[in-house]
Order: sequence, then C-alpha cells, then structure tokens
Amino acid sequence: MLTLLHTSDWHLGRRLYGKPRYDEFKQFLDWQLQTLREQKVDVLLIAGDIFDTTAPSNQAQNLYYDFLSQVCHTDCRHVIIVAGNHDSASFLEAPKQLLKAFNIHIIGSMTDTPTDEVITLSDKSEQPELIVMAVPYLRDRDVRTVGHGERLEDKERKLTQGIKAHYAQIADIAIAQQAQLHAKYKRSIPIVATGHLFTVGGQTMEGDGVRDLYVGSLGSIGAEIFHPQIDYVALGHLHIPQAVGGQPHIRYAGSPIAMGFGESRQQKQVHLLRFDADPDLLSQPLQTLTIQKKPLVSAPTPVKKRKSVSHASMDLFADEALPEPSMLGAINAEAGINAEVDAQASSEAQYDTPSDHLSGQVSRQPYNIAKLSDTTLLQSLPVPVFQPMQTLKGDWQTIKTRLHSLKKSQQSVWLEVVYDGQEVVGDLSEKIAELVKDSRLEVLRIKNQQKRDQVMQSQRMDESLEELNPTQVFERCLIAHQVLEEQKPILWSRYTEVIESLQGGQQ
Repeated sequence: MLTLLHTSDWHLGRRLYGKPRYDEFKQFLDWQLQTLREQKVDVLLIAGDIFDTTAPSNQAQNLYYDFLSQVCHTDCRHVIIVAGNHDSASFLEAPKQLLKAFNIHIIGSMTDTPTDEVITLSDKSEQPELIVMAVPYLRDRDVRTVGHGERLEDKERKLTQGIKAHYAQIADIAIAQQAQLHAKYKRSIPIVATGHLFTVGGQTMEGDGVRDLYVGSLGSIGAEIFHPQIDYVALGHLHIPQAVGGQPHIRYAGSPIAMGFGESRQQKQVHLLRFDADPDLLSQPLQTLTIQKKPLVSAPTPVKKRKSVSHASMDLFADEALPEPSMLGAINAEAGINAEVDAQASSEAQYDTPSDHLSGQVSRQPYNIAKLSDTTLLQSLPVPVFQPMQTLKGDWQTIKTRLHSLKKSQQSVWLEVVYDGQEVVGDLSEKIAELVKDSRLEVLRIKNQQKRDQVMQSQRMDESLEELNPTQVFERCLIAHQVLEEQKPILWSRYTEVIESLQGGQQ
C-alpha cells in the first residue's frame, strides 16, 4: 500500500495586519510531521505557495529547511514540491540538486525538457510505485506567445490553450512511462498530477487571502485539462478545500492555516490517499477508518449554513473584505464553511458538545472518507486551529458583551472588531483596549463602519503621521482620494505585499 499526503498553500512568513505568525507555522509543521509518522506516509506532495513572498524572511526559510530535514527522519521516502504564484522559482530550485539526494524533488517553473516534470518514484526495494506529473504554477510568459496589437480576449485564449497544451504534453509522457512500466513489471503504476491554478467553478471566500494574478482568465481552465487516466490531481492556489467539477479525484487541499479572518470560519484540511489499499481495509465500514487526532488548541465548530462563498472571476489577496454573516459568538460560536463547498468531499467536523470545542476534544465521527476506486481510498484530515481568530461585529453593546464573554474563556484569540452601530463612538479604540486589558485577547484590527466614509472629513486637524500605523495611513489615503469600493481590494493587495516584503527583509 502506498500512502500520499497532499497539502498546499502554507504561505510561510505571512503576517496578519503586521502580526508575525511564526509560532502558528511552527505548530502546523510539527503537527504535519506527527501526521507523517502516525499515518506512515510514503510520499508528501506540496502543491505550491510554500512561502508568502518571493523573498522569504530568514525565519520562514529556517522553518522550511528544518521541516524538510526532519521529514528525512520519518518513513516518508519522497517529497514532491512544486512552486506556486507566491514562490520564487529560482529560490526554491537553488538547493535542488542537494535536496534530490534526499529524495526531495523540486520543480520551480516549467522546464525546457518536459520529461523533467514527470517523476517516477520507487519503493524501498527500488521498484516503481508512483508516477508524478509535477507541474508548477504556469506563468503567462511560460505558455503564451505575445502578438502585436492582440486583444485581451486573444491573450486569454492563448493562455488557456498554452496551459491545456502543456498538461496534455506532460500527460502523454506520463502515460507512456506507465505503459512501459506495466509491460516490464506486469502491474499498473498510478499517476498523480499537480497544479497551481484557478479552475472553472473554483470557490473562494471573501477575505480568504487568495489572489489570481491573471485577473480571472484562469477561470476558463476546466477539469477536462486533466487526462482521465490520471488517478489523482493535487491542486493548490485556492484556500477552500474542494473538489473540481464534481470529480472527487481532482482536489484542492486548501490552506492549512487561516490567512485572514474570513478564512477562520473554515475547517482546514490535508488530503491522505492510500493506493493499492488492502481489500480488507476497503471493505470495512467507513466509520472504522476514522483517524482521531486531538487538536493542539481549540478548533472552530462548523456552521449549519454558509453565507458568502463567491465564484469570483478574480480572487483577492487583501483581507479588507469582511466576512458575512457577522461572527458575534464566543469561541465556541458557529464558524466554518458549509459542506456545499464540496458536497461529496467536504464533510463537516462534528463535536460532541460546545464544551468540546473549548477543551480541544474532537468527537469520534468519520471525517470525509471517499473511495476513489476499488483500490484507492481518500481521507481528508482536519487540521487543528493553532491560533483562534474571530470577527466581532455589531453595535457597542453587542461588541462589549462578546468581549466580556471571550475574556472569561481565557483563550488566546486574535480579534477583528467591526463597529456598525448608529451611535458615534469617537474613542472606540481606547474603549476596546480597556476591555481587553489583562486578557489573552489581542485586537489586530478595528473598523468603525459608522464613521468610515466620514473619517477624513472629520479627522482631527492635529492628527500626525506619528500617531498612525502604515495600515491606517493607507486607509486614510483611499478615503481621501475617494477610491471606489470595487477598486480597494486589489489596491490593498498590492499595498500589503509591499509592506510584508519590506518587513520580511528586516527579519
């Protein structure tokens, strides 16, 4: 039996409103190492966006290389890493030859020799066990020829054609290798493909931190680009775990850590595949196959209804957009996304009682198990929440009540507070700071919606730059220049990237 773990979109080094998150990343990587050992994983596949920027901080790099060194001390025989749109291909590939000696295979960009993107993995006895189509994030310049005076529609059509043609070429090579191995060893070797792209119907959520550099043109890439002979497609880029086109073998793993407050409502996952699973295992009731883990810290309880998941042609990197509906409950309030995101594959985590959420205990319920074939089993493992996050939205009384409730829970919670009451609260920040004093609550962002459109007109004349942080300065600039609401997300995206790049360089 061959066991493969599919994960993606770590975004190591990402900050949240300037707040470093290295402790979270370390806890996730430790949990993943534990999972590799417990599940006896043979192949680890990371489908892009390992880092959050093309110039990751020293601390982010240390986390990455320390993790890889520890993987070498597990039973995991192979690691496949493909670059995402946030990664620097040259940076990832710099130690490529050295890491290959440890069976860590890295593909940073489309190769000049297509066969280099087809990797055949061997078992302990040096027998072939898996063929991987290791396709990284395909950039415009990789797959599209530029024509003088061509229209936007022509550019998008050429880009789509280029991506389809590349996958077809790599699939032909992989299938030919599969046939050769079958003739030699008299057994079928499964094929797994990777991808870091936006597929048609791909679901995103407001504030999920995803961005599409092609401004939606990748939305035309459908599941048909993946050859039917491919046994599993491991995708990255979208942060919501989901299947593509209703096909359970084509999946996004999603981000393992919430990249923004909107994502805090999701139950994060990694995907575990077992090829050539034992017949006895496959024939057993699914509930007996459940893998139980105790979260390191409390995990969010999924909601019964999902409000805002958008099939956006352009996904956003900024955290500006606020989640709907409002999250007014305490730590154990309803959170997450509905299984509508992936009706077949995204089963909701269950908790015995609300108190289980606070105590970190998970009930013994089967979590997202699917049989992809007569010999292949897939299970999505829930990732613990390492840093609880929550948005509080309402009038002053509502916010005050919720803060008191959270304070009593004695949990470490990062908060986004959105005031939308009618009463003018000029000293909102001071009042909130007083309420969370001497607690484990940390308010990362305060948004006064009641005064939002008037903040520049009503601001104090003596307000100086020294009193404001970079985020506040930029927000005031947007208001002062009357920037349209639909233009703000992309501007926040670019601004956040610049700030985080500067901050990362200081690490």
